[in-house]
Amino acid sequence: MSYRLGCILLAGGQSARFGSNKLMSVHPVSNKPLVAHSAQQLLELPSVTNSHATLVTHTDAIHYLPQPVVVTGKWDLSVREALAHVPVSLVTNSLWQEGIASSIREGVKHLVGSASPRLEASQANPSHILITLADLPRLTAHDLADLVAASCANPTHIVCSKWSDDSSGSSSISAKPKLTVPAIFPATAFKALLALTGDVGAKPVIKGYEKVGKVTAVSIPNAQFDIDTPQDWTPLAD
Repeated sequence: MSYRLGCILLAGGQSARFGSNKLMSVHPVSNKPLVAHSAQQLLELPSVTNSHATLVTHTDAIHYLPQPVVVTGKWDLSVREALAHVPVSLVTNSLWQEGIASSIREGVKHLVGSASPRLEASQANPSHILITLADLPRLTAHDLADLVAASCANPTHIVCSKWSDDSSGSSSISAKPKLTVPAIFPATAFKALLALTGDVGAKPVIKGYEKVGKVTAVSIPNAQFDIDTPQDWTPLAD
């Protein structure tokens, strides 16, 4: 099987709780706007994959589509300015007010063209799509490489991030881990992604695959830390 990975970075939200465009806030480690920092993790993924212990014997079989797709929305102009010299493909989601599902649809459509019944058979299309968010400041290219490794080992599965929500302070071992993006979707899931609506993201697709035993969850604790308010930057600045 030829493993062809397309990458989507979702950057179309309105940053309602932040008070301004959170994706323009500066990451304290890279000193780049958050959206540029997040895009950089995708750009570094191929080289990190080449040195990944699990993938080192399979890297010749992994083909990355030329540029990650960044889906913009509410803050289209400022995001484009921040990424003006970054080798990504920018796509504007004019329906951003509908919610995150509309950005997922735009990104997938840009990569695969249409919801053809034979999407998975086309050599011009990706065999898998990685979807991640632009507001995850702790996420690294190494985290994403762990997902790629699991996806190569389980190519018919959705491979998603797994983490436990410790915000409640509960120490209960029965708490069910969160299964979220960043996640990698096989071609058989593309039509389901294109059918998403509202502001629930890819969770319905992940849950559907989980019911039939086709979800592989990888522990990615960094996936739980997002930026919603200016105060969310405080732990990273310390």
